[in-house]
Amino acid sequence: MRARLAAVALLLAASCGGPDARGILGTPPSFGPGGVDAAPNAAAIVQRIWVPALDDYGVPQGLAVAGGDVLVSTFQSRRHDLNKGPCRVYRIDAATGGVRGRIDLPFALPYDGMRHCGHSGGLAAFADGTLVIADTQLLFVTTLDAFDQAAPIVRKLALGDGLTGGVAATSADSLWLGTSVKDKPGQIVRIDLATVKDLRDGATVTAAMAGKPVPIPSDAQGAAFDRDGRLWVARSDIGWARLVRLDPATGAIEADYAVPAATEGIAFAADGRLWAVSEAGARRFYEFLPARMLFPFYPLIYAIDPPALRR
Repeated sequence: MRARLAAVALLLAASCGGPDARGILGTPPSFGPGGVDAAPNAAAIVQRIWVPALDDYGVPQGLAVAGGDVLVSTFQSRRHDLNKGPCRVYRIDAATGGVRGRIDLPFALPYDGMRHCGHSGGLAAFADGTLVIADTQLLFVTTLDAFDQAAPIVRKLALGDGLTGGVAATSADSLWLGTSVKDKPGQIVRIDLATVKDLRDGATVTAAMAGKPVPIPSDAQGAAFDRDGRLWVARSDIGWARLVRLDPATGAIEADYAVPAATEGIAFAADGRLWAVSEAGARRFYEFLPARMLFPFYPLIYAIDPPALRR
């Protein structure tokens, strides 16, 4: 598997005429080749923004959209093999790439997965202002106003047996939580947002509160529903990524597209664009020589025009 991923990455690098930094908004990192590598379906990408705090070892994971802003959750890690660290959520102006605010979530050493946020794999923003950050075993529930507060109120909810916060998505007044399982299918389940909002700090979200699971493919990193109610899932590893559209009732794959490597969270904006974030080239990977040599450099938030995607 690793050899196959390396071959894909080398082919991508070979097709690139040099790092491309044209039109990328935000603050570029102090490391890297000076731009980003070529990416699949580049013609469908209509906006690109540098992930915030790359120099500070931020590793992007979840993504949500709130009006004209893109929200990205990260964890801080200096080791290529350590997938835990302090969690932060950034609010970014989609038009300028400027950071408008940040939320720091509870973290301490020794790390405790039932008390601390260590991965922030999923992010969901709702029309009423509710913001949910999904970690592997926990949900952190707050509001969009938290970006403007020095000490925001954040409720912490445990995820009961059968529930995992590897992936998060929204549809109308529902929160969707999915698994991120390597090399075998996973699942995503629906939970009423009202149920999540009614639970007190420290309560547990149980499988009985969730709807019937919907199958999703292996290696899922992000999920989103478009305006027609169709489910999209980002699948990836550090050297590749696929964007698949599913039948939300059965999980059957209806379309499958190559997209920038290591794509994580995804979310649709009101204008129909699909926003996504890639962790390829995050500093913990870039400082690990084998990863730097083998895999693409693309630590960006980017927007896709879905009709322009090509198989």
